[in-house]
Amino acid sequence: MRLFCMPHAGGAASFYRSWSSSLPPEVEVCAIQYPGREDRWNVPACGAMPELVEDVVAGIRDRLDRPFVLFGHSLGATVAYETAQALHRELGGEVGHLVVSAKEPPQHHRADDFHQRSDDELCAELARLMPDRADVLASPEVRSLLLPTVRADYRVNETYRQETSPPLLDCPITALCAADDTETTVAEAQGWRQLTRVKCNIVVLPGDHFYLVPRRNAVLATIHRAVSALL
Repeated sequence: MRLFCMPHAGGAASFYRSWSSSLPPEVEVCAIQYPGREDRWNVPACGAMPELVEDVVAGIRDRLDRPFVLFGHSLGATVAYETAQALHRELGGEVGHLVVSAKEPPQHHRADDFHQRSDDELCAELARLMPDRADVLASPEVRSLLLPTVRADYRVNETYRQETSPPLLDCPITALCAADDTETTVAEAQGWRQLTRVKCNIVVLPGDHFYLVPRRNAVLATIHRAVSALL
């Protein structure tokens, strides 16, 4: 089977580079590369959710010949959900399992305006979420390379709109969240239960918004349990 992984805002496919070695060999980890970063640096970054989902679907449509699971962290969780809807609507492809991480469900989406703020304000927000990267973000060279892509991703997230009663999925959902995440509370994560006609599991792990870095093994164990029925 295949596990398609969607990055967070400003993230890239390399974030999931080490996952293959910790999952069974019959699980092929396929990390999604959004436009505007790493090996797709020369492709303009997407500025709206429909455009980004269209790009993701175009990239995976020829790789749906096996059972597959979608995983997304933060912005990637919304991208994964919308991709699941698009695959069903456009290709008749059914996701085996949707695993979302550190993100409120679409019907409770919160808009903001960081994509319109100054570079200093945007960097301050990134440093708040990733305090270990604060020193790097102080570099003018890093800012000039990173911020255009980050700003585009924030625009995707912050201009996203969904129906108050979005369409239900026919696959199970596993929603991971962190106990000390200031971006998504456990109560908000419970809202993913409303988006599937079948089972939804809520998994709470210690940590903050990027809990999945230090808790990588626990996250992968949860994903393994979620996809084991498809193996």
